[in-house]
Amino acid sequence: MMSSRPLRIVVVGGGPVAARLVQELQPALQAGAARVTVLGEEPIPAYQRIRLGDVASGRVDGSALAMFDPAQVDAAQGDSAQVDPAHAGRAGVEIRSGAGVVALDRDRQTVTLAEGSGPATEIGYDRLVLATGASAVIPDFPVSGTVGRGISVAATAGSRPEGVIALRQMHEARRLHEAVRAHEPVVVLGGGVLGVEAALALAEVGAEVSLLHRGPVPLGRQLDVDSGRLLHRQLVDAGVQVRPDCGIQELVVAARAEDRATDRDGVPHLIGIRTTQGRRIPASLLVACTGIRPRDELAAAAGLDTLPRGGIVVDRHGRCPEDPAVFAIGDCAASLGARPSGLIGPGWDQARAVAAVLCGEAPDSVELDAAGRPVPVPPPPPPGRRLDPIMVKSHSLSVACAGDPTVDPAADPWAARGPHVSTWMDPGAGQYLRIVTEGDRLLGFVAIGLPRSAAELSRHALTGTLPVADRSALLALEHAAGDRDLGPEDVLCRCSGATCGQVEDAAADCSTVDEVGRRCGAGTGCGTCRGRIEELVARPPVGSPA
Repeated sequence: MMSSRPLRIVVVGGGPVAARLVQELQPALQAGAARVTVLGEEPIPAYQRIRLGDVASGRVDGSALAMFDPAQVDAAQGDSAQVDPAHAGRAGVEIRSGAGVVALDRDRQTVTLAEGSGPATEIGYDRLVLATGASAVIPDFPVSGTVGRGISVAATAGSRPEGVIALRQMHEARRLHEAVRAHEPVVVLGGGVLGVEAALALAEVGAEVSLLHRGPVPLGRQLDVDSGRLLHRQLVDAGVQVRPDCGIQELVVAARAEDRATDRDGVPHLIGIRTTQGRRIPASLLVACTGIRPRDELAAAAGLDTLPRGGIVVDRHGRCPEDPAVFAIGDCAASLGARPSGLIGPGWDQARAVAAVLCGEAPDSVELDAAGRPVPVPPPPPPGRRLDPIMVKSHSLSVACAGDPTVDPAADPWAARGPHVSTWMDPGAGQYLRIVTEGDRLLGFVAIGLPRSAAELSRHALTGTLPVADRSALLALEHAAGDRDLGPEDVLCRCSGATCGQVEDAAADCSTVDEVGRRCGAGTGCGTCRGRIEELVARPPVGSPA
């Protein structure tokens, strides 16, 4: 295909999946066959959102999570980010932060920007990629307490008191870090993976944190009862005040001291929570990890197909069936009509699939490997077999799961057909392993306190197959030498596709995991491989004194 100008690609949304798409488009960008404009609402460019807990706990500064090369974008902290024209021309990428999009015109192939998003009110495109992500679903709770001269009324959407956040954006993580530094009490609502991670991250740095969740055990939708009980105990041991079968009855608020002094009505701020169990818990912040909803409003208004519960319907290549010029990736994309999972791994896969299509549509752009050979597009996993693993990112606990580990075993455990369950546990050591299979198919697993088994099972969950015929061999991995686990050509980071050899080469010249990530992309996704990368970074160079 010949063209007089590069393919104009506009990406609406400036999150991590959008950044991943730009990385995957590098062959077309470097060849000058395509130009990309990324429009992000947040005032800063894409960052590793999955590590906001580390920012909240103070382990890392938010600036260390940036996913774009600093030489690629001049990230202004005002209403929008201005791009150095020299960098934009070289890289073929324009990153605009603080740039909200309010409408799509598919007939004219333009997007309309919100007022104050920059000098241009419209931007034209040849291909449009929607990476609008998802928004937090925060319940509205009744509110009680004195505010100024009166008593507050029940909260409504958009008028909840100060101190209620969702921990999905950088400013929320920094506000939570302020609370940790000031030793303010924090309540986390929600026993899913995000709630467990947030509570753990805070407790690990000595913060006073309570975790409220429905059901008898945390991660109740992902774990079986026994592993859930073990996780509950480990959360308590880590310093989290866990309150199962518990919700919020109302929020307790008060006016700020300056408002009381002037007898004026100010914005109420949170001071406590009254639970459904009748207890009052002090709280300066409520972190609501109560679910997300795909942001598909722009797509729906433009006449694209969306699911009733949220999600832009796309085919296996990420393309909207109604318009071949429009794609969707990440938390907003409903691939083949399936509701978005909210996990980072599928977002990486979608970015890779869309980039393959766009590179094929851009003139004279073919992805080449280090030897100059065309790189084939990897086939998708067999339908119905893939499992998306969930890893609890924590510095003190190792928890991984996928699929449904609660499946009942076959009536006859020695039968050739039907689900089979293998379970091993050592409660004293905080270790638990449960694997559910049917034939050679992996239906689900749980691994607690067994990081190597978790990593092995997580890798094979993507194909839905067992890693080894003898399941007891997984336990031997926990004591095997790390150097024998993977060869140079084996994939170490499933999110970026970086091999063990590529990571080792990068680690030889880097002193931190984040430096390795900027070099080859490893460790910037789900976090499964960060422990192994830390080992490689800390390992002395070959030939150096021991």
